[in-house]
This record gives sequence, C-alpha cells and structure tokens, in this order.
Amino acid sequence: MFKVVKLKSILVVLAILMVTAAVLVGVILCARKAKSTTAFSPLPRKTVVIDAGHGGADLGVTGVKTGVKESDLNLKTALVLGDIFSSAGFRAVQTRYGEGSTVSGAFDKTADMEARRKTVLRASPDAVISIHMNKYEGPSRRGVQVFYSTDCSRELAEELQKHLNQTMNVPTLGRGFDPIRGDYYIAQNGTVPSLIVECAFLSNPIDESLISDPDYRLRLASEIECAVARYLDK
Repeated sequence: MFKVVKLKSILVVLAILMVTAAVLVGVILCARKAKSTTAFSPLPRKTVVIDAGHGGADLGVTGVKTGVKESDLNLKTALVLGDIFSSAGFRAVQTRYGEGSTVSGAFDKTADMEARRKTVLRASPDAVISIHMNKYEGPSRRGVQVFYSTDCSRELAEELQKHLNQTMNVPTLGRGFDPIRGDYYIAQNGTVPSLIVECAFLSNPIDESLISDPDYRLRLASEIECAVARYLDK
C-alpha cells in the first residue's frame, strides 16, 4: 500500500513538473515570437499619389513625329510608375486609371482638376507626382524636367531633378536642367511635396520616340521611384 501511495505521489510530482516545464516553454516561445514580431513588423507604408495629366477630351500636347497624344503617354507612364512604387512597398494611388478624364459627362477642366485635388486629399499622401509631357517652340530641347510650386516641395524637386540629370539627361544635355518653380494647380499642396515631371519633349522627334518605347518608360519610372523613395526614407 505504501509503495502504491509513494508511486502515485511521484507520478503527481512528475506531472506537475511536466506542466510547469510546458508552461515555461510556452512563455519563452511567446516572448520570442513577440520579440520577433516587433523586430520584423514592416513599417506603415507611405503613400504616393500619381497623377496622369490630362485625359478624355483634354489630350494635352501631341507628338511632332507621330502625333501621339500626351494624355495617353501620361497614363502609360503613370501606371508603370505606380506598379514600381507598389512593388517597393509603397501605397500608390492613381488619379485616373483609364483613357477618360476624372469626371463623367461633358469635359470640364475645372471639375477635372477639382476631382484630382479630392483624390489627393482622400489619400493623405506623403508625396504627389504628376506625370506630363513637354513641348517647346522648336525641336532643340530634350530631356526630363521637374516643376514645383511650394516651399515644402523644393528639396524633393532638387533631388529628383539632380538624379534625372545624372541618369536620364546626361547624354544630351550636359549638366541638365534645374527644377522650375511656378504656379501649378496640381502641385499647390502646401503640406506634402508635390511635383510635376515633364517626361519628354514631344516637340523633339528623338524624345518622342524614346517616351513611346515601353522599355524607356520603365527605365524612367524606375529612376523617378528611386529618387522619391530615397527622399521619403530619410
């Protein structure tokens, strides 16, 4: 009888020890998991609004060589840029995804611009990039130009223009462009950096051919994302 009681006592002690050990292991694993989650949880993604300029009845400028429409090139470039930002972990918001304008019915420039502004406000972005194509009186000018309107946009404008001068403009422009400040509606966001990127001069047949090439648009979009992401990651 004594042996049976003693055996039962030993079994109870062993059971208690096993439960205690299991609890301790569970606590340790939970602590490690919590630590791992804290260490490797991704930061909240930053948001970039990408605006494909013009659209619908508003074609923008046309190419001197093929007559390609600015609005179409803007959209193609903007969509590629959005994909690149998304792949890099950003939240990319487009002001338009199709050939039409941002408003239905008869085209109204004021209503269109207001719709774009509302998209920007709803997105609460960290940066706004508006994609356009350039035009000059003659075919002499080429390259990518950056425009901005507000003080808070100046630093990003300078960094992006410098990067584009080094990566896209060097073969034809020497030192390249300086960013230009002016009164641009889509760039008049006083709280976050907002830029217009004129991706090519459609008055220049070489620029027109380049920007009509999907591979060139991909390269340009990659360089824009590179500079903007580097700025936002500071």
